[in-house]
Amino acid sequence: MVQTTFTKQKRERAKAMAWLQKIRAMEIRERTCSPDGELLTEERSSYVDYRPEEIASEVLVIMEEVVRQHGARQQANSHNAGRFSWFGVEADLTVPQLRALREAHVAFAEMVRSLPRRNPRLIPNGVVDGLPAFFHRVVEHKERKVRYVPYEEDNSTRVRTYEEAFQETTHTTQRIEIDYGMDARLLQKLGDMVNELGTAIQIAIDEANTKGHREDPLLESVVVGICEALKKVYHPTEAK
Repeated sequence: MVQTTFTKQKRERAKAMAWLQKIRAMEIRERTCSPDGELLTEERSSYVDYRPEEIASEVLVIMEEVVRQHGARQQANSHNAGRFSWFGVEADLTVPQLRALREAHVAFAEMVRSLPRRNPRLIPNGVVDGLPAFFHRVVEHKERKVRYVPYEEDNSTRVRTYEEAFQETTHTTQRIEIDYGMDARLLQKLGDMVNELGTAIQIAIDEANTKGHREDPLLESVVVGICEALKKVYHPTEAK
């Protein structure tokens, strides 16, 4: 017996919702009769294809089967295993275990997406802590100062001074760009590995889901009881 997948159950639920879209509360008919009351024509400006009770019955049948399939799959999920194989990592894992891996895969994918790429425009001219870096030229910062220089006047023994302005370096600055980015080829490889991880997880889940399943009689009896209780209210003659 082939186990029903999530995809099929989603399709069945969509079918139930499509049935609900067909519900109409009123039908309008326009009749034309002869003077003696004979019906000549009848047209419907709005119409009802299925009675609401019919649609409700169809929906109950679909949902009863969906719940039954879900219960059977859950019973099997803790027993049936799929073969997980990815870059030398191999194991037979159940669906709950594989779903835990799938949650981790989301984090792995986000991590790889967030890793920085090495700046191809930066041509390094040095290294800092083993990382490529570009050292910009050293910039000197100067301050204007004044000093007094002595001199002797001609034909005199007197010593005089004069002011001399000059620039004195107070400090220097230098901009250093350190590239922590990773090689683009390496990032591409990591991205491919993460994509393959997601595929490997889904393949293992699909394999587990194709194996035979065990029924869940308790859940099945509960949903049957729910459907019958609902049906008795609007269609007591057809309820079991």
